[in-house]
Amino acid sequence: MKTALPSSTASGVRLAVLMPHAPVLIPALAGERLADVSATVNALREVARHVVQSRPDTLVVISPHGPRRRHSFGVWDGAKLTGDLARFCAPEISVSLPNDVPLATGIAEKAETAGIATWFIGPHELDHGAVVPLWFLVEAGWAGPLVVLSLATSGLNGDFELGEAISAAATRLGRQVAVIASGDMSHCLTPTAPGGYDSRAALFDRNFIQNLRRGDLPGAVSAEANLVTAAGEDVIESTAVACASVRWNATGHRVLSYEGPFGVGYGVAILYEAPAGTPAAGRAEPAGEAGAFEFSLLPEIARRSLAAAFAGQGEQPPEGTGILNERKAVFVTLRQADGQLRGCMGTIEPRYRNVLTETWEMARAAAFDDRRFPPLKADELAALRIEVSIMHPPEPVGSPGELDPMRYGVIVRALDGRHGLLLPGLPGVGSVECQLALARRKGGISPDEEIEIQRFEVDHQG
Repeated sequence: MKTALPSSTASGVRLAVLMPHAPVLIPALAGERLADVSATVNALREVARHVVQSRPDTLVVISPHGPRRRHSFGVWDGAKLTGDLARFCAPEISVSLPNDVPLATGIAEKAETAGIATWFIGPHELDHGAVVPLWFLVEAGWAGPLVVLSLATSGLNGDFELGEAISAAATRLGRQVAVIASGDMSHCLTPTAPGGYDSRAALFDRNFIQNLRRGDLPGAVSAEANLVTAAGEDVIESTAVACASVRWNATGHRVLSYEGPFGVGYGVAILYEAPAGTPAAGRAEPAGEAGAFEFSLLPEIARRSLAAAFAGQGEQPPEGTGILNERKAVFVTLRQADGQLRGCMGTIEPRYRNVLTETWEMARAAAFDDRRFPPLKADELAALRIEVSIMHPPEPVGSPGELDPMRYGVIVRALDGRHGLLLPGLPGVGSVECQLALARRKGGISPDEEIEIQRFEVDHQG
């Protein structure tokens, strides 16, 4: 199979994410149940930090629990948007943020131009579908403006056109926005679930998450009607709006977590992320925008390799195009949902025919051959975070003064060939001295042995 490049970037929308909205996900409300949803809470905090660090001008939140009118989408009005969880006996859990009135009005105008009715909601407190995601975003440091939208009972076509209106309005106003799809998945996973039990509910969740992992955004929101009914979900419509706002472009997509401990499925995902205009701190920029698009596929290629290995399938890596068909050294890093290392393996010189195959094989090496950890188990895959680092060719270093642990990885070699390698930007490695000491330790090289030093940069995805 060929690896297809995503469609062009949606102007105005920098990031689109999926965040669940169950009040029990807020640690203060979870209490003794916090351990049961720790993966989701950790993922929500991670995605919230990611949104804030992307520095959008405005957030656009789509809530499935806002006031609804038939065939008419709601737009929250007023200078300030506030809400709390008093309905859930927690009035202290609250948010209050400025409303981006020009953008809210612009979205309504663009929607009306496309034949989609809108109405302004106000004064009206935000519902928990908006408050819970916003609580995590505020915790991560967001204090800027937002727009909050409610859904209509008009079917998916209306959701698609509302998403396009978000993109069009943001582009017209010169806004860079992050779109937040608020939604919980199946409500019928167990006999004690809010919607009762339906054996088909788990299939809905599994299909939805698998489609997001593949970057098949249309597939995620096009579930069979019988599964949608069985699931009792409130995730499809808000996700459809977010996906349409980025023109179904899945660049940068990844699922951060999924779990359903209380009979309701909670999924956290990045649906789309625009390629960075400048390199992130400590990371080299991929060669051109097309390269960024292609490189963004690699974490999902690594995940597919592991899924095929667990299934005992003989699936081969897909064929690459452009940069992905070049031969490059690759490191694959596996992390648990809380960020703890679970495995890391790679090559200093390319061993395989292209970057895709290198990634495919190094994912399996990280999962099964890293002697620091037991082999990965199949039930760990869903919550696993996967990072792929493509190495630039190493270059010799004359002195430690030429190193920078945030920008450069390092390779140290003893005279007898023993060597240790450290990637750049590792947590806790803030000095050249620390970087060199850890690299020596990895290579079994004592502190007083003579070494040769090389440095390298990486293109990083995940």
